[in-house]
Amino acid sequence: MTERTKQKRRRIGKIIYTVLLVIFAFVLITIAYIVLADWQNYLVAYEKSQPDTVIAEYMQNLKNTKWEQLVHDAVTEMEHPFQSDEECEEIINKMLGETLQYKETPSGAENVKIFNVYCNGNPVGQFQMERDLSYENSIKIDSVLLLRKLEFFWFIQDARSLCPWKITGDSYDISGFTFTSSTSAIVPETYSIRLNGIEVGPEYITETGIHYDVLESYYEDYPGLPTKVKYVVGNIFGKLDPVVYDPQGNEVQIDPTGDDSQFMEPCSADEVSALSDFAYSFVEPYARFTGTKNVWANYGELKNYVKPNSEFAKRMDLFIEGADAWLNFHSVEVSNVNINSVYSLGGGFYVINMTYDTTNYAAYKTVNETNTRRLIVCWDSKGILAVSVE
Repeated sequence: MTERTKQKRRRIGKIIYTVLLVIFAFVLITIAYIVLADWQNYLVAYEKSQPDTVIAEYMQNLKNTKWEQLVHDAVTEMEHPFQSDEECEEIINKMLGETLQYKETPSGAENVKIFNVYCNGNPVGQFQMERDLSYENSIKIDSVLLLRKLEFFWFIQDARSLCPWKITGDSYDISGFTFTSSTSAIVPETYSIRLNGIEVGPEYITETGIHYDVLESYYEDYPGLPTKVKYVVGNIFGKLDPVVYDPQGNEVQIDPTGDDSQFMEPCSADEVSALSDFAYSFVEPYARFTGTKNVWANYGELKNYVKPNSEFAKRMDLFIEGADAWLNFHSVEVSNVNINSVYSLGGGFYVINMTYDTTNYAAYKTVNETNTRRLIVCWDSKGILAVSVE
């Protein structure tokens, strides 16, 4: 073989080698491209197969739209005549809290997840998500799946496990929570109350004819004494305290520790003057009748100030039976008489609160006392007469 022939063969060999090398490189590049594309598809599918993103988007949508509608529906289903929808919705959100949280609970089914939803720890509903298996045939990761058969690549998931998740249902119900309360107030029948600036109508009165505690023993004998009523209002979202108004429309602060004398109406100057004059005249015969031995004479004098057949008149009749046997004093002096307050009860009845000092004399002793009395009188066509003394 000539040298020329050898050179020609070498040139042909180099060309064939180069062509084969190019073909081999092309094959490797093609395989690498396919494998890399499959890996990229796998990674994209893997990312989409994670439920966290779907859950995050769902929870955000729940906070922005569905939760707001849920609370609104709860409000509109309940009456709330003394509060606006916006007030009630704000109160519900505060009561439930503003933080929505979720926690997975066992579903008992493959490719299904169930999550309970909580609002600041309060269970409010749940949602369900499932894998969308319709994507299974569209996930192209053939070369990656070949690697999955190798024990070293055990972590590679199959196409079904790479299907994305979707929300397939939810349910929420906050009707089981107690968002409403009731409020009540017992006030004189001539008073009114308001809630949230709105006057409460008579349809909310659940009880009438409630006695004043300071007059309890007099209602049977003296019809026309003032009474109280009880208002009860339900469907109050959160808490509303009633505001009380007197017949003149003035706001009244009720002392919960005080008795019902706080509801008694003040009298005019002329009424106070006439009632005070009566009390000043009444106190001396009353002190003699209740403190000295000459009960029959004292009884006759005091009767001029007492309404016949009244509770006080009946007590006087019982008192005189044998009183001279146990009364020790033969005389009494009254001093420092003070009229502390005068109130109208309505119906011609009045309360006079008074204090006075007495000095009681007996054969062997002298006793000084300061006395506080509540005098209830009736002022009618016969004038002012006492009906009770406490």
